[in-house]
Amino acid sequence: MCGRFACGLAPDIVRRLSTYMHSQTNESTVPPFIDLMSSTRSFRPSWNISPTSTCLCLISAKHLDEQEDSSTRVLCSMRWSLVPHYYKGDLTDLKLVLNNCRSETIDEKPIFKRPLRNGYRCVVLAEGFFEWKKNVSKVPYFIYQSEPFLKERNYPNINLDKIQPHTDEKPRLLAMAGLFDVNENLDSDPLYSCTICTVDASESMRTIHSRMPVILSSQEEIDEWLDFGRYKTEEVLSLLLPHDDIHMYRVTPNVGSTKTNDKNNIRPIDIDKENNQNTLDSFVIKKAPRKYFENRVLKDETNLNLSRKRSSNPTDENSSQEIKRSSKRLKQ
Repeated sequence: MCGRFACGLAPDIVRRLSTYMHSQTNESTVPPFIDLMSSTRSFRPSWNISPTSTCLCLISAKHLDEQEDSSTRVLCSMRWSLVPHYYKGDLTDLKLVLNNCRSETIDEKPIFKRPLRNGYRCVVLAEGFFEWKKNVSKVPYFIYQSEPFLKERNYPNINLDKIQPHTDEKPRLLAMAGLFDVNENLDSDPLYSCTICTVDASESMRTIHSRMPVILSSQEEIDEWLDFGRYKTEEVLSLLLPHDDIHMYRVTPNVGSTKTNDKNNIRPIDIDKENNQNTLDSFVIKKAPRKYFENRVLKDETNLNLSRKRSSNPTDENSSQEIKRSSKRLKQ
């Protein structure tokens, strides 16, 4: 499963990190960026991307221009959470949340089968994704393949001159296999939307969650998934497998709120510091401040009233006078 991921890098940086060796020209190629969501919601770097937000994807350039070769890649923006091509209503009324599609039934359910058979395959790019540990409430983890760029100076505004184009086999960003569809029934421009393919979790991922996104771990796998002209559906379904070459660490619980968009979302938390804080919190009164204050005021007023009552008691007053008389007689 993938319900939240991070991509805090600007499109120009992402396209440079997506440099690849073109399979037909054997040239190092930087894919161009095309904002397909410019009329609705352009992509904005975010460390807390949730369903219906805009994300960055790689697709075959042939989907946008018939003259292009199917092996040529394009970086574009899309809505994350598939909107079927046949949907004609208002997006705010769409109840379906199709941010994920199970690989086990991807070729059975009509809503996924049509884009799959039409070669509408994409790669959703991210620095990593978030998952909450099963059976433990509010314990989020950040899962990634390549080391995040947090240590780079001025992150996320990385100096492009220091990002050397490369054709390494391993992608620099997390590459998640997905499908997309195009809806031309809305008032805006054609809406491109995508979903991420998921599989049973790998052994290392299983300690956190039972599902995980399909991760394409090499440029060759990305080529096969995107190049629908050379690799038919039956040939690429074998790519939909669990991936074990991943890393993870705990992150701040604040990522649980979609309103929290900060690069600290993907920083490792200091577990010892958090445990110490929890220990200190155990000594703090758990009542709501207002309720505690009111109770305290009532208690203090009660004590004051009792004190006044005692001081006005005749018996106490007579006893005080008697003590004074006795003291006077002793002095005499």
